Amino acid sequence: MPDFYVRRRRATELDESYRKTHKGWYPIDMIALVGEVTSTNHETDTGPKLRTRAATGVPVYVLINRNTGTAHCCTDPVTPASGPTKAYHGNESKVHLGEPLPLPAPAPPRTRLRP
Repeated sequence: MPDFYVRRRRATELDESYRKTHKGWYPIDMIALVGEVTSTNHETDTGPKLRTRAATGVPVYVLINRNTGTAHCCTDPVTPASGPTKAYHGNESKVHLGEPLPLPAPAPPRTRLRP
């Protein structure tokens, strides 16, 4: 489960059934943004979780990296022919915590993530 997410629309009964069946996950077409705050398992948050979000087609992935004091907005997921373990996001914006993090529409244009 991500630390936070933003949905594109309200959940239907079918979406809720999907979520219950898939351990808390909504269908990917319903998700606008997924976010993670690094934990004590920093390597997992910045490696496998990042690749998994890209491989599943999460359109916007926000990573708050407590170790570096930065916030990242990753967009344009790509899964190469070599497979999902090599998936990545094609674009990344990075700011220091406390600075505005540019997010693509329909998110507010100036989102401030505080340490």
